[in-house]
Amino acid sequence: MPLSLAQLASAGVRFDQTDPVLIHAAAELRTHAALSRSVSSGAGAVNITFVAGNARTDGFELLVEPDQVTVTGQSARGVLNGVYSLLERLGLLWVRPGADGVRFIPGRELAEGRYTEAPDFPRRTFILGNDALHDEWREWLEFASRNRLNSVFFHDTPPSVPSRNGAARPLTAEAIAADGKGWMFERWDSDGPEIARECARRGMVLQFGGHHLPALLERGLFGAHPDWFPQRDGGRDARYNLCVSSTGGIAEVRQRAGEFFARFGGADIYHLWADDIVGGGWCACADCASMTPSDQALRATNVLAEELQGAIPGAAVAHLAYHDTIAPPRAYEPGPNVSALYAPRNRNYAFAINDPACPRNTEGHFNELLGLAETFKARPESLAVFEYYSDAILYKWMDPPNLALLPADARAYRGAGVFDFGDLAVSPRPWAGPAWHAWWFARCAWSAHAQPETELARFCDASFGGDGPRVADLYAKLDQAYRKVLDLGELERIPRHDVLDFSDEPRQALSAKASQLASAAADMNAAVQGLPGSGARLTAGLRTDLRVQLAMVNHLAERIGAWDAALDGRASEAEARIAQARTYLQSVNDWDHEYGRPAFANLSRGMLRSASWHTERIARLIAN
Repeated sequence: MPLSLAQLASAGVRFDQTDPVLIHAAAELRTHAALSRSVSSGAGAVNITFVAGNARTDGFELLVEPDQVTVTGQSARGVLNGVYSLLERLGLLWVRPGADGVRFIPGRELAEGRYTEAPDFPRRTFILGNDALHDEWREWLEFASRNRLNSVFFHDTPPSVPSRNGAARPLTAEAIAADGKGWMFERWDSDGPEIARECARRGMVLQFGGHHLPALLERGLFGAHPDWFPQRDGGRDARYNLCVSSTGGIAEVRQRAGEFFARFGGADIYHLWADDIVGGGWCACADCASMTPSDQALRATNVLAEELQGAIPGAAVAHLAYHDTIAPPRAYEPGPNVSALYAPRNRNYAFAINDPACPRNTEGHFNELLGLAETFKARPESLAVFEYYSDAILYKWMDPPNLALLPADARAYRGAGVFDFGDLAVSPRPWAGPAWHAWWFARCAWSAHAQPETELARFCDASFGGDGPRVADLYAKLDQAYRKVLDLGELERIPRHDVLDFSDEPRQALSAKASQLASAAADMNAAVQGLPGSGARLTAGLRTDLRVQLAMVNHLAERIGAWDAALDGRASEAEARIAQARTYLQSVNDWDHEYGRPAFANLSRGMLRSASWHTERIARLIAN
């Protein structure tokens, strides 16, 4: 006889009651089974048994028999994954953090039989990237765990201040924006022990940090110790990173790293990365000149790792392959507790990372990952990817569905031997509707062969009910349009500008980009005309979210179109389009003031200023 969720509501559960992860698994089973109490079932209750192995992996097997369900996990976390799989098969999905995101579709049953699953990536990480998401860490942690992610990373954007002398975080958006720094350190000071406990009872790996290497060498020390700082253009410079050949500078960094680990204990993997810039961040003194940026970064990271080994045995520190350090190190080998973190921010998100149709990705990024895997081959469990599928900074307030791209990336990364597949969620604004971007990542991190059409239909059915098929069609149309938005073509990147700022080199590529953006904006504007008018809460949230997405894509289309027209001497067209670009940008600003909580302001206000700067730069070009 098929199993229903209602049968689990009064089930007896047998398990090792000394294991906190199994205790949590039983609680999750009971909590969600209770949602079916209003649903009648002709069958009686069943007995449930949890069996946990001692492996480091977290696959599972479900055995459904008459009156008995056995969940056997490769580990306790595997049992918890099995419970979530069982609940999903019986009608439960978690489509966004919080109570609104728990969705139950009655009438689902599970036939008797054996069901076995194992993840394609042993570690699957959700990265909480800014203060507003840290404020909601409990909801996001639960969402990640229920969607079978087994690692959470508290990432700091913008970087926090090491010492604020007891100052409290401002309460208003204006004051937070004026401060312009992150407050993750204070969050960890207050909640760190609880965060560690909540991760432990879910069997989740805990990661912590960000671009904090420069903060370990106080810039005020430059006057007394200029030799500790990088040499550039023949002189020492207090900006950015350090001189990794300086004995005194390394000693100072080592001491401050020890203090950092003592203050922020409890994590399994630490991130103390270099400055977030492209070009000019490293040292060119006689001793450092022969070292690539990657070598200098790894040399510094090895020092941090030595200090970490004494402070927190068993923990690891990450070497970041990003911007100038994307290439594998050549002169140094990673320490035994150093992991690799590959972050291809400057790639083309219109193509999979290994798509031969995109040399920018294959030659400029994926080949670097393969080289990094070779560097870290002695520790294959250390290779991690830091991806940007939920990064509304890179995506400039937009939210591409990445229907085909994400599983294609997952297959490429799995083939390259990636152990830890991560998704950065950092945002200048709240996501008002269901969190497809994060939900879809979780599905692809579990199975690189997840099917977009099938999973999208399931997600929309749970999120939007009767509106589901029409919303799924909308997502598919938006996805096609976003491919045009994200395609970088042959455009060269402007130093210190972000991915979707685009450029005018080569000239003909800008014209192609302007045409692409105009087409994408038209497609997206047309697609939303078919959005259902239902007042259901999640559907209303999606409509709210689409408002800001459309405002930004139309802003970009008009701004880049004005740029192209100005360079061609079509002044009247350029002036009209820049006026439209300003109008759309004002719509984004209005949305921010209506829906953005104060905690987002240290990102949102700066991004709006940046967009305005780019717009007015083009306006000046028209005037000239």
